[in-house]
Amino acid sequence: MSLSITRRRFSALLVSAPIALSSMSVMAQDGKTLTVGIVSDPVTLDPALMASFFELSVQYNLHEPLVHVTPDLKIEPGLASVETPDALTYRFVLKPNLTFHDGTPIDAAAVKANFDRMLDPATASPRRSELSPIDQVEVTGALTFTIKLKTAYTPLLQVLSNRAGMMVSPTALKRLGPDFATKAVGAGPYKVVSWTKNSELVLERFAGYWRGPVPIERVVFRPIADETVRLTNLRSGTVQLVDAVPAQTVGTLSREAGITLKQASGLGFNAFSFNTTKAPFNNMRVLQAFTSAIDKQAILRAVYFGTGSVAYGAIPPSMGWVHDANFAPYKVNVEAARKLLAEAGVTTPVPVTITVTNSPAQVRTAEVLQAQANQAGFKVDIKQIDATSLITVLRQKDFDLCMSPWSGRTDPDGNMYNYFTKTGPNNFMGYQSDKVTDLLEKARGTPQQADRAKLYREAEAQLAADAPILFLTFPATLQASTKSLSWLQYPDGAFRLQFAKFQ
Repeated sequence: MSLSITRRRFSALLVSAPIALSSMSVMAQDGKTLTVGIVSDPVTLDPALMASFFELSVQYNLHEPLVHVTPDLKIEPGLASVETPDALTYRFVLKPNLTFHDGTPIDAAAVKANFDRMLDPATASPRRSELSPIDQVEVTGALTFTIKLKTAYTPLLQVLSNRAGMMVSPTALKRLGPDFATKAVGAGPYKVVSWTKNSELVLERFAGYWRGPVPIERVVFRPIADETVRLTNLRSGTVQLVDAVPAQTVGTLSREAGITLKQASGLGFNAFSFNTTKAPFNNMRVLQAFTSAIDKQAILRAVYFGTGSVAYGAIPPSMGWVHDANFAPYKVNVEAARKLLAEAGVTTPVPVTITVTNSPAQVRTAEVLQAQANQAGFKVDIKQIDATSLITVLRQKDFDLCMSPWSGRTDPDGNMYNYFTKTGPNNFMGYQSDKVTDLLEKARGTPQQADRAKLYREAEAQLAADAPILFLTFPATLQASTKSLSWLQYPDGAFRLQFAKFQ
């Protein structure tokens, strides 16, 4: 059952209006507080359990990974430095005299406790799959530990620069129990002061941060789902930084004197998962028919206003060593789609529900998909859900076709392994391919970049043939701030506010 877009936007305006009216607040103007307008609240603050796109805005501000990735995707030390004497051995040395936000020492024993927790099946951590090649984590000294692998795992350091490398306080885990999800205690540049769900997450700087105390004293994240209201608050100065700038506003914002607009080639993809475990998409010809009906260039123009690029797979142009710019396995063909439905033996029109969050861009995408698929013999309804419900809907497979955006990782393994291996935690499609699983397993353990690229391209070709997911676009990372704020943009779109300051 679809909700009215007008009603949704009206509700969002009502909810967000008090924010827009508070532009004279001292907090927003004192130069010590940064207020960030984000699309949606995070689901959890625990990096071991994070699985939603919407944690991306806050994760690096609360949590510091063992190693750090630069904006140009190179690895450098974070909490630790590392050396690799062979393909199966990674030796880490932690920086001395560091603590978590609660004063618990950051030592090798605490690191091992973190890995043990993420690898424990009882934790049900999405990190378990990312860390599955680990054989053991051995404490070799107060500040030294060694990770031994079962098999070679080329992406390990890239993985440890993200959620799997974010260490949390073992003391706080025991003390807080289930409340840790809302009061997380990490080692990042900021620590939690308070979190009022769907209202604001307040952080203050951590004096013991390893890079030293950061320039901005306090950060307030405010979820503002409506993109118009989010930009209104930016223009008024009520918020000084926003994520997910609407593509249609890029031209206007770039000319506004008080605004800094930044855009970069992203790491992720916009895609929709087909539920291949039930009708109608448990039939490959129906999958191929729907895919053949979709004009991706039309979506790029209508929804993303030409920003970003069309996607036929999971590997974006920003990964130049593996991305194949000539890979375009599908061309829009409505007649071919109708023929495939006839071969599938299904009664037309085929009823399908598309599930999207209630953001304007996603609703527009669903409307274009609806119009195109209906011409090919489908009867599409659109169901809108709250953004924080998305991960639950995907995991429970409570959909026919559901948006599955991926923020991206700095290595192609992070864009493919968890999505397309048979037991991958992001395999929302229920896709079962021995060939693709084998290719992605081999790519993980292959040291040479050129050999890895061949394996990933072969996997993408098989995915295109099987069509369990509808790739649409590689989005550009679009973010904006008031002119007074200096900040670094990363291609994954995650804010790392330890590098931000008011000028």
